Amino acid sequence: MTAFDPVEETRRHLRQAGRSPKTANSYLSHIRRLAGRFGEKVTNLSGDDLRRYLEELVEENKSLSYINQAQSAIRFFFTKVANKPNPLPGPGVATKKVPLHGIFTREEIKAILSHVQDLKYRLALMLVYSSGLRVGETAFLRRKNVDTEKMVIHVNDRSGKQIRDTILSRTAAGMIRDYLNLRSDDSTYLFPGRGRSSYVSARTIQRAFTEALVASGIDRHSTLGWLRHSFAVHLLEDGVDRKMVQQLLGIATPSMITPYMKLARNRDPLRVQSPLDRFFP
Repeated sequence: MTAFDPVEETRRHLRQAGRSPKTANSYLSHIRRLAGRFGEKVTNLSGDDLRRYLEELVEENKSLSYINQAQSAIRFFFTKVANKPNPLPGPGVATKKVPLHGIFTREEIKAILSHVQDLKYRLALMLVYSSGLRVGETAFLRRKNVDTEKMVIHVNDRSGKQIRDTILSRTAAGMIRDYLNLRSDDSTYLFPGRGRSSYVSARTIQRAFTEALVASGIDRHSTLGWLRHSFAVHLLEDGVDRKMVQQLLGIATPSMITPYMKLARNRDPLRVQSPLDRFFP
């Protein structure tokens, strides 16, 4: 008996449905990505599983059109190929600018990071949390954009255009020095990829996060983006001004900080550092 091939079955149904070559290629690309992520259990994914998958695309800074195409491809696959009910009724997550479903506690973040065995990926996840980076921004971060003297990260897009500056933690800076001392390659990227890839893929970082989450015993449905959300909420709880948090995150619309404010329930004025302590650290 021939094994079920989700990509080839989707191709066959697209041909039968008379979809245009452009639409077919788009759908096949998304189903190939979905199948690569979930393997044999792809046809058994729940609506919640698929919504979390789409939220990861948002967190990877994929465009709205890309996410809409992914939703359409998933709906076609489940209703036409797998012959199941539509798992994504309604508008889905594509209209959500910030897929903010929750955050980690500080103790949970410490547990997650401590269960990442590979220094490369522990550092990558640490930067997502400690600097508020998106996973895509972390993946293609260049070595020259990390200033361990001024303790700042210059965040660029894939084309090399600078988007914003954000903070670099002293703990992460020390780990970066250790990590670079162990490397023998001359890649300009902080996290080089393998083979033809010039930098590590966002999906590889996602996989490292998932493995650490399971190993840490945190039994909650969460995504890697929660680390970035936690960065924002924990800064607000520590008394950092909301406009500064907005700037560090690279968020254009002030109203998008409001969900973080609602989650910052443990705001404590005693956590604010006195300016005098900056003179005598």
